[in-house]
Order: sequence, then C-alpha cells, then structure tokens
Amino acid sequence: MVTSSLPAARHRAAWLLAGALFAAPAFSEQLASVKVPPAALRMLEIAPVQAPEAGQLLWSPARLEYPSGQLDSVVSPAQARVTAIHVQPGQAVKAGAPLATLVSADALRMRHEVSAAQLAAETSRAELQRQQDMVARGVGTENELRLAQARNKEAAQELARARGTAALLGSDGGDRIVLRAPHAGVVAQHQASMGQLAEAGALLFAIGNPQALGVVAEVFEADLPLLKTGVAAQVQLPTGSAPVTARVQQVGAVVNAESRRAPVQLALTDKQLPEGLRAGMQARVGITIDGPAQMRIPVGAVLIQGENRNVVFVQTAEQAFEARTVQLGAPVRGWVPVISGLKSGERIVVRGALLLDGAASQML
Repeated sequence: MVTSSLPAARHRAAWLLAGALFAAPAFSEQLASVKVPPAALRMLEIAPVQAPEAGQLLWSPARLEYPSGQLDSVVSPAQARVTAIHVQPGQAVKAGAPLATLVSADALRMRHEVSAAQLAAETSRAELQRQQDMVARGVGTENELRLAQARNKEAAQELARARGTAALLGSDGGDRIVLRAPHAGVVAQHQASMGQLAEAGALLFAIGNPQALGVVAEVFEADLPLLKTGVAAQVQLPTGSAPVTARVQQVGAVVNAESRRAPVQLALTDKQLPEGLRAGMQARVGITIDGPAQMRIPVGAVLIQGENRNVVFVQTAEQAFEARTVQLGAPVRGWVPVISGLKSGERIVVRGALLLDGAASQML
C-alpha cells in the first residue's frame, strides 16, 4: 500500500507546475540561457549584486550587561531576618535610598559592644591620667604607669574595632538594620524576600548605573579570528531607537561547548543613550571586521553543475536568464564571497534557481 502526506503532495504539485511553466534547457559545459514565460517570474526572487564592501559588519546576538566594577553589591552586614522590602527589580533609586529593613540579634550585640568598649576606653584613660599624676608627684611607679599605658592602648584599639564593625550596620539603633543604596542607579539584582534569614555577607541587592551598561556579544568560534580589540561596532537595541555605537574591549578566550560561541565584551561609546535600558535586554551587534573589499551573494543563489562548476543565473532580459560560471570563496552564515564571474549591479536569481535547472543541485 502506498501512502502520501499532504505536504508531499503539494511539493510534487509545485514541481509539476514548474515543469509546465519553464522550458527545461539542456545545459552544456559552456554558458547557457533560458527564457521563461511571464507567469513563471513570480516563482523567482531576483536581486542586484551589491558592490564590494570593505569594513563589513559581523552580526551576532548580544545582551546588555554591567561590566566588571560597574555593579555595586549590597550585602547583609550580619545574620539578619528581612522584615521589609522597599524597592522592586529595575527600580531607579537615589543615593542613600532604603532598600530593605532587617532585624538582627548580632546587630544588637555589636552595638552593645561599642558601648562597652567606649566605657572601657574612658576608664583606661582615667587610670592612665591617674598613674601619670602619681608619677609626677613621686608616689607612683614606672611599672604601674607602663601597665596603664598598655591597657589604654588595648582599650582604644578595641573601641576602634567595635566602631568599625558597627559602622557596617548603618546609623540605625538596636537590632534594626536598614540597607541603603550606595549611589544613585537602578536595582539590577534583587535577591531579598520577606522573612528571609540572610547570613552575614549574603548578597541581597546590586545597584548599577544605566549609563555604565556594556554589551556582551555571542560570536561563533569560526569568526573569532576576524575580531580585534578597539574596533568599532554598532548595536541595535530592543527599544526601537536608532543603533548606538560601541567598541570591542575584550574577545573571550573560552568557547561554550554547546553553542560554539564565545563572549565578546563591548563598551557603549554614545554619550546619549536611549532611556529605558536594562541589564539583560537582548540586542544585536554588528562588529567591524578587517579584510579586503568583497562582493557577496546569498548561498541560495548558487547551483552546482557537474562536480565542480558553480553556476549563478543572471537576468539578461525581462524573461531571459544566463547560467554564469562563478568562482567563489568559503560560505559564511548564508553568504558566499564572489572571486570572479559577476559584476556589481547585475541582477541574479537568489531564490528559485533550481527551477531553471532541475539537473543541478543547491550549493548548501
């Protein structure tokens, strides 16, 4: 029993229609031409060959990201429980704006240590003064004075340590800690949740400056040798605004095993960036690559005849096409450089060429 699917039937119908519309020529090793009826032109896509271009752009997917050093982390200074959250992800904040309120028994202990250390320091200073006065009157001993001096130094050091530790807690008192934005910016990371018990040093927020955003492009490993640091690039943003300029800062040294791409760091160089940019946004980056000017055509325009003859159909009249032998370079991302055989401005069949020569095969 023979079965067939609807797509397969449509495919055969299209080829039967093509056979009816096109006169199938017998091609020789020399150049050949074919003339088609007007109705057949609708099945072909024809485009002019572009002039050779130098400084071509290598396009890759990318994302907006804060470069190293441009994202300030806000951590819990002590083990504490989150009791209030004052900001949302992506929210703009001013310097010193409250981010979250925490309650901590450790904070209460640290602040009590400051009070105790301050009292000890005052006591040791008084004792030192007393010993100095006694030595001056001739009733004190040098040993007692040196001991008072050592105790006073230790008390001062302990007070400085306690104050330094308590300073990390902020200016609030008791067991209360209010985390605040270190500078004006945007809440780029938000990892705090109500009731969360955060350990000392746990990251709860990160504040970034939108004007310091950078770009990370994901470039195929085969294209990495074409890139150089310092070259110009343009970035197409998801905001729909005009492309902005950028410059390559660093080409990644590690290729992802699955995607076969490596990260390329770029810095935005436009002084005025569009509003509403956020870290993590998707973008598209065109990086200038070195190399001689090249004429390129779509891979779909090239047919293979025989073992090693590359053919492109060139439009010579409204309904006439010539099979032109061309010399080509290595295809890259759907395009292939033309070494010889075509001139800029000539119109070629970029889609549907197989209908003009059913005996040929597509290049890729």
